[in-house]
Amino acid sequence: MQNRVLVYAEALDVAAEGAVWYARRVGDGRFAALHVAGKNTDSGIRARWFEFTGGEPRLDVRPAGTDAQQAVLAEVARLRAERDDVIVTVVLPEQFRKRSLLAAAQRAQFRLKLRLLVEPDVVVADVPAVTSERRPEGHVPDRLVVRVLAGDPDAATLRAVEYANRIGADDLRAVHFGERSWADDDLGLAVDDEPLDGRLGDAILTYIRRLTADPGSAVNVVLPERLHANLPRLRGRRAIAVKRCLLFEPHVILSSVPFSE
Repeated sequence: MQNRVLVYAEALDVAAEGAVWYARRVGDGRFAALHVAGKNTDSGIRARWFEFTGGEPRLDVRPAGTDAQQAVLAEVARLRAERDDVIVTVVLPEQFRKRSLLAAAQRAQFRLKLRLLVEPDVVVADVPAVTSERRPEGHVPDRLVVRVLAGDPDAATLRAVEYANRIGADDLRAVHFGERSWADDDLGLAVDDEPLDGRLGDAILTYIRRLTADPGSAVNVVLPERLHANLPRLRGRRAIAVKRCLLFEPHVILSSVPFSE
C-alpha cells in the first residue's frame, strides 16, 4: 500500500500550517495541494503559499464557481491512478474561532468529509486549530505520535493498523480502553491498556492529553470507521463520539480509515 497525500486548503492559516507539516511527514516529503477560490479568498494566496512552502508543492488554485467537492474527488482519482496499490490521504485543515459543534457541522468541509468517507481507498485526516490568528504562527511540532484506537482485532482495526504502519510515526502504538481478551500479537502492534470507568470520550481525552502535554508532539489518532455496506453513510456511535471529543483538541490530528462491513 502506497500513501499519496492531498491537502485541500481553504486558506493559508494556522490550521494549514499544521496540515503542511503533517502532509510532509506522512507523504515522505511530497504531497499535492488544492484550493478552490471563494468569495472570501485571499487573492494573493498562490504567491503566499509559494513563499510559505518554498515552492513545493505549488498550490493548484481553481477559479471561483468550481464545485469544490468534485475538484477534490477528481484530484483523488488522479492520485489513485498513479499505481494499483495506492491509498489517498486527504488532509483537511480546519480553523475555528471558537469551539462549536453546530458551526462545524454547517461548514462545507463537513459535507466533504461525509462524501470522502464512502470513496474507496481514501483516508480523511482532520487538522484543526482553534484560534483567531489569520496567518501561520511559525510553530510546528517536532514529533508525530500515532495511536490506533483498537476495539477488537477485526478486519477494520487491522486495516487501520496497516495504514498507520505506512505513515512514518516517531512513536506508533495502539490503545484499547477497558478489558480485552486478545493479545498484542493479534494486531502486530504494542497496545496500551487504559481503564474505562465512565464515558469513552472522557477516557480518550485523559489519555491523549498525557501525550500532548509534550509541547513538541502532535498526536495522530487513527480511527477505524466501520460503514454498513447497504447504508454506507451510516456510521457507528463510537466513531461519532470520538470525533466530537477530539475535533477541537489542540495538537491532535484525527484520521478516519473507513471499512465497509
